[in-house]
Amino acid sequence: MRRVTLLACGDPMRGDDAVAATVVEALPASTLALVQVRQVGQIMPDDLLDTDGPLILVDAVKGPAPGEVIDLPLASLLDGQSSGIIPASTHALPLPITLAIAERLGGELQEGRFIGVAGGGYEIGAALSPAVREAVLPCAARLDHWIRVLAHESRTGACV
Repeated sequence: MRRVTLLACGDPMRGDDAVAATVVEALPASTLALVQVRQVGQIMPDDLLDTDGPLILVDAVKGPAPGEVIDLPLASLLDGQSSGIIPASTHALPLPITLAIAERLGGELQEGRFIGVAGGGYEIGAALSPAVREAVLPCAARLDHWIRVLAHESRTGACV
Protein backbone atom coordinates (compact mmCIF):
# COMPACT_ATOMS: atom_id res chain seq x y z
CA MET A 1 0.00 0.00 0.00
CA ARG A 2 1.23 3.48 -0.86
CA ARG A 3 0.95 6.56 1.34
CA VAL A 4 -0.94 9.38 -0.37
CA THR A 5 -0.11 13.02 0.35
CA LEU A 6 -3.12 15.30 0.43
CA LEU A 7 -2.53 19.04 0.20
CA ALA A 8 -5.57 20.96 1.42
CA CYS A 9 -5.25 24.49 0.05
CA GLY A 10 -7.03 27.60 1.16
CA ASP A 11 -7.66 30.12 3.86
CA PRO A 12 -10.25 29.05 6.45
CA MET A 13 -11.14 32.70 7.09
CA ARG A 14 -12.09 33.53 3.47
CA GLY A 15 -15.53 32.08 2.75
CA ASP A 16 -15.51 29.38 0.06
CA ASP A 17 -11.71 29.23 0.18
CA ALA A 18 -12.18 27.08 3.32
CA VAL A 19 -13.78 24.26 1.34
CA ALA A 20 -10.67 22.03 1.21
CA ALA A 21 -10.36 21.81 5.00
CA THR A 22 -14.11 21.22 5.30
CA VAL A 23 -13.99 18.39 2.73
CA VAL A 24 -11.06 16.75 4.54
CA GLU A 25 -12.99 16.91 7.83
CA ALA A 26 -15.83 14.99 6.14
CA LEU A 27 -13.61 12.01 5.27
CA PRO A 28 -14.01 8.82 7.30
CA ALA A 29 -11.23 7.88 9.72
CA SER A 30 -10.44 4.77 7.67
CA THR A 31 -9.64 6.99 4.68
CA LEU A 32 -7.66 9.52 6.72
CA ALA A 33 -5.44 6.63 7.84
CA LEU A 34 -4.29 6.26 4.22
CA VAL A 35 -3.13 9.85 3.76
CA GLN A 36 -0.75 12.41 5.10
CA VAL A 37 -2.85 15.58 5.22
CA ARG A 38 -1.02 18.88 4.98
CA GLN A 39 -2.92 22.15 5.26
CA VAL A 40 -1.32 24.72 2.97
CA GLY A 41 -2.61 28.19 2.35
CA GLN A 42 -1.06 28.96 -1.00
CA ILE A 43 0.62 26.04 -2.69
CA MET A 44 4.29 26.56 -3.51
CA PRO A 45 6.76 24.35 -5.40
CA ASP A 46 8.29 23.13 -2.12
CA ASP A 47 4.92 21.67 -1.11
CA LEU A 48 4.95 19.53 -4.25
CA LEU A 49 8.59 18.47 -3.93
CA ASP A 50 8.19 17.27 -0.36
CA THR A 51 6.21 14.16 -1.34
CA ASP A 52 7.23 10.63 -2.22
CA GLY A 53 4.17 9.01 -3.69
CA PRO A 54 0.77 9.91 -5.07
CA LEU A 55 -0.43 13.44 -4.48
CA ILE A 56 -3.91 14.95 -4.27
CA LEU A 57 -4.52 18.69 -4.24
CA VAL A 58 -7.85 19.93 -2.88
CA ASP A 59 -8.82 23.55 -3.38
CA ALA A 60 -11.59 25.99 -4.18
CA VAL A 61 -11.70 26.98 -7.85
CA LYS A 62 -12.95 29.91 -9.86
CA GLY A 63 -14.67 29.55 -13.22
CA PRO A 64 -17.48 26.97 -13.04
CA ALA A 65 -20.80 27.52 -11.28
CA PRO A 66 -20.49 27.65 -7.46
CA GLY A 67 -20.75 24.19 -5.95
CA GLU A 68 -19.53 22.29 -9.02
CA VAL A 69 -17.05 19.54 -8.12
CA ILE A 70 -13.95 19.38 -10.31
CA ASP A 71 -11.88 16.21 -10.66
CA LEU A 72 -8.82 16.31 -12.90
CA PRO A 73 -5.52 14.46 -13.26
CA LEU A 74 -2.71 16.67 -11.93
CA ALA A 75 -0.94 16.46 -15.27
CA SER A 76 -3.90 18.10 -17.04
CA LEU A 77 -3.27 21.27 -15.04
CA LEU A 78 0.32 21.31 -16.24
CA ASP A 79 -0.42 20.77 -19.92
CA GLY A 80 -3.30 23.25 -20.16
CA GLN A 81 -6.20 20.78 -20.36
CA SER A 82 -7.97 22.19 -17.31
CA SER A 83 -10.60 24.04 -19.38
CA GLY A 84 -10.32 27.38 -17.62
CA ILE A 85 -10.40 26.00 -14.06
CA ILE A 86 -8.48 28.39 -11.80
CA PRO A 87 -7.59 27.27 -8.27
CA ALA A 88 -8.71 30.05 -5.95
CA SER A 89 -6.02 29.63 -3.29
CA THR A 90 -2.93 29.82 -5.46
CA HIS A 91 -2.48 33.55 -5.23
CA ALA A 92 1.32 33.69 -5.16
CA LEU A 93 1.80 31.74 -8.41
CA PRO A 94 -0.77 30.21 -10.76
CA LEU A 95 -1.01 26.45 -10.20
CA PRO A 96 0.25 25.47 -13.69
CA ILE A 97 3.39 27.57 -13.11
CA THR A 98 3.83 26.11 -9.62
CA LEU A 99 3.55 22.58 -11.05
CA ALA A 100 6.01 23.39 -13.85
CA ILE A 101 8.56 24.81 -11.39
CA ALA A 102 8.24 21.76 -9.15
CA GLU A 103 8.65 19.47 -12.16
CA ARG A 104 11.77 21.32 -13.28
CA LEU A 105 13.28 21.29 -9.79
CA GLY A 106 12.37 17.76 -8.84
CA GLY A 107 12.05 15.84 -12.07
CA GLU A 108 8.75 14.15 -12.77
CA LEU A 109 5.37 15.38 -11.55
CA GLN A 110 3.87 13.02 -8.97
CA GLU A 111 0.97 10.83 -9.95
CA GLY A 112 -2.22 12.30 -8.61
CA ARG A 113 -5.42 14.30 -8.84
CA PHE A 114 -6.74 17.79 -8.42
CA ILE A 115 -10.11 17.87 -6.66
CA GLY A 116 -11.84 21.21 -6.39
CA VAL A 117 -15.14 22.85 -5.63
CA ALA A 118 -16.14 25.98 -7.49
CA GLY A 119 -16.58 28.81 -5.04
CA GLY A 120 -18.60 31.97 -5.27
CA GLY A 121 -17.40 34.17 -2.43
CA TYR A 122 -14.03 34.68 -0.76
CA GLU A 123 -14.74 37.53 1.64
CA ILE A 124 -12.79 37.64 4.89
CA GLY A 125 -14.87 36.28 7.76
CA ALA A 126 -17.58 34.77 5.54
CA ALA A 127 -18.86 31.22 5.94
CA LEU A 128 -19.10 28.70 3.09
CA SER A 129 -21.79 29.68 0.61
CA PRO A 130 -24.87 27.40 0.45
CA ALA A 131 -23.83 25.93 -2.94
CA VAL A 132 -20.35 25.06 -1.68
CA ARG A 133 -21.71 23.66 1.59
CA GLU A 134 -23.95 21.31 -0.44
CA ALA A 135 -20.94 20.17 -2.47
CA VAL A 136 -18.84 19.14 0.55
CA LEU A 137 -20.17 15.57 0.89
CA PRO A 138 -20.12 14.77 -2.85
CA CYS A 139 -16.59 16.18 -3.03
CA ALA A 140 -15.53 14.15 0.03
CA ALA A 141 -16.93 11.01 -1.64
CA ARG A 142 -14.88 11.72 -4.77
CA LEU A 143 -11.80 12.41 -2.67
CA ASP A 144 -12.35 9.22 -0.68
CA HIS A 145 -12.49 7.26 -3.96
CA TRP A 146 -9.21 8.68 -5.27
CA ILE A 147 -7.37 8.26 -1.98
CA ARG A 148 -8.28 4.57 -1.98
CA VAL A 149 -7.41 4.12 -5.67
CA LEU A 150 -4.04 5.81 -5.30
CA ALA A 151 -3.19 4.10 -2.02
CA HIS A 152 -3.83 0.67 -3.49
CA GLU A 153 -2.59 1.22 -7.04
CA SER A 154 0.43 -0.92 -7.83
CA ARG A 155 1.16 0.41 -11.31
CA THR A 156 2.18 3.97 -12.03
CA GLY A 157 0.27 6.29 -14.28
CA ALA A 158 -3.19 5.02 -13.35
CA CYS A 159 -4.72 8.46 -13.03
CA VAL A 160 -2.17 10.90 -14.33
